[in-house]
Amino acid sequence: MDNMFTIFSKRMALLFLTLIFLIPCFGQNPENPTALFDGKNLDHWEMYGDSPGFEIKDGIIQTTVQNGDNLFTKKTYGNYTLKLEYLLSDVGNSGVLIRSDPEDAWTSGVEVQLLAPWTPYRDDLHCTASLYGHVAVTNRPDETTGVWHEMEIHCDRKYIRISVDGKMATEVNTDTVESMKDKYLEGAIGLQSNHGKPTEFAHFRNIRILNLDDEPGYVLEGFRDKDGRVRQQAYNAAVRHGHVLVSDLISFLSSDDPVLLRGARQVLFDLVAEATDPARNHLKNRLKKELRKNRKNAKTKMAKEYTNNLLRMM
Repeated sequence: MDNMFTIFSKRMALLFLTLIFLIPCFGQNPENPTALFDGKNLDHWEMYGDSPGFEIKDGIIQTTVQNGDNLFTKKTYGNYTLKLEYLLSDVGNSGVLIRSDPEDAWTSGVEVQLLAPWTPYRDDLHCTASLYGHVAVTNRPDETTGVWHEMEIHCDRKYIRISVDGKMATEVNTDTVESMKDKYLEGAIGLQSNHGKPTEFAHFRNIRILNLDDEPGYVLEGFRDKDGRVRQQAYNAAVRHGHVLVSDLISFLSSDDPVLLRGARQVLFDLVAEATDPARNHLKNRLKKELRKNRKNAKTKMAKEYTNNLLRMM
């Protein structure tokens, strides 16, 4: 009996250690962030309009003319950790736009303010690290001009946290802010051009992003959220993942949770519609292969019928 107990104890200890290493550690992310600016080009970015507000000089993104065109990522981002370094002149006035439509950036998204401490109107609702006009800073960051600061912007569904130089400055659940309840949950990231005097400037470097929506498990968890807007953002991210999520989505078709079921049906239909678009026909064979391979995951009659109907549509 003692020998059996010893063997059992050793196995439980091994299982415990295994689980420890499998649990994600939020302080140590194994994935490397993506560089949105490497000091060489603006391949990840684009400007709208005829008055470019930025240029690259000495490996740095620098503002040029006063109130020039803003700079936006070509790609849409919903949930992420964005890190960048910025330097402001004595009267520097700029910002980082998050989850915005470049055509209507301040209506759709919000601005994380970057502002030199020069104006009497720089209250906590409009200073550096505030969500300009929506959320005041909790802890006022260092606003010294002429030196580099690092800002981290963390967007996780409806939770936003802003840190400057490693210290938390602002955090909010957007449900608690009436003016943010209709703001987009995904969109472009933007850099605001110089809004100070013509001789003032803002500089940016080392811009990198860890996209939470690149992780399939994170995206699928959004299907369970009580907020329909959060679920819709998760559906959009799932469609961008494409055929790699087919196995999980077909499993959801057999769920007794109507929210999961509806989400899976919508995303699978959208994937098929996208794959049958002549302009994107290269997706068709991969998706069809995944649907056929994973039909076994359809455990209910309805799930099987829906999967077969999707295949017939292709």
